[in-house]
Amino acid sequence: MQIFQPDDLKFTYSGDHDPIGTVEPGETFVVETEDCFTTRFRRPEGFTPENLAWVLENLDGVTGPIAVAGAERGDAVAVTLHRVEVTTPGSIAWSRCEAASPADWWGEWYACDDLEVRDGHVHVGELRIAARPLVGCIATAPDRETVFSKMQGRYGGNMDCNEVRQGATVVLPVEVDGAYLYFGDSKARMGDGEVVQSPEVGTRLEVSVEVGPRPAGMGWPRILSDTQLVTVVSARSIDEGSRMAFAEMLTWCESASGLSRADTALVLAMIANVGICQVANFLPTARCTVDRAELPWELSAL
Repeated sequence: MQIFQPDDLKFTYSGDHDPIGTVEPGETFVVETEDCFTTRFRRPEGFTPENLAWVLENLDGVTGPIAVAGAERGDAVAVTLHRVEVTTPGSIAWSRCEAASPADWWGEWYACDDLEVRDGHVHVGELRIAARPLVGCIATAPDRETVFSKMQGRYGGNMDCNEVRQGATVVLPVEVDGAYLYFGDSKARMGDGEVVQSPEVGTRLEVSVEVGPRPAGMGWPRILSDTQLVTVVSARSIDEGSRMAFAEMLTWCESASGLSRADTALVLAMIANVGICQVANFLPTARCTVDRAELPWELSAL
């Protein structure tokens, strides 16, 4: 089994990068990731002015790019996370959370710490919070541009979506031949919104990928699990992203329902839920979720 190590982290998504390896469709492979602070905040003594300046300039180092054999521009890749294993303590940056606007709390970091993650829990002093790791950054290379890995868009990226976790299949567009997959910025547990810092962890991911024609009308990342269908949109505001995520779900469902667009929209008006992934990044990210048990038709990844 191929193993891709985080020893050549990238801080951008770009078709100009040299792939660190190539996988075949259907092949299971392992990706190891570092935390978003690239280990610098893993111990309390790591909170130095030099490390803080470096972290703010270099958030979200990602492992990749990994090329996918046969993936061509105009296709889509369905990336399945078979296993998400936390491999490091949870790194956090403490904030005083005193500013009038919570948006300014990110600028109130004053120390860092490491939290033990074991036995399926994050340990905060005497408290035990059940771990539910997610992969914050998962992306393909965007079309004809290079963007920071801390950014998010139609290519995926730093979506910080709780549904990107073990068992999920994430569908992403292919804009450069080979797709160029990136992974990183995992959390041990994160509440929807990411209003303040959650425990950042390194992970060991067991992954496979399939390639196919891009679904008609697909404009944004899609996620499938055993229980849910999700569309994810990053936009200038959370209300704009929420509406666009619903519209993306409508387009996805219209192709499979056999109903008119208006009838499909009526069904989704009753069973689809819009919500927040994160409001911490340059573009907030919203999602639209449907429970598969309530959906009157079946949808596929590709």
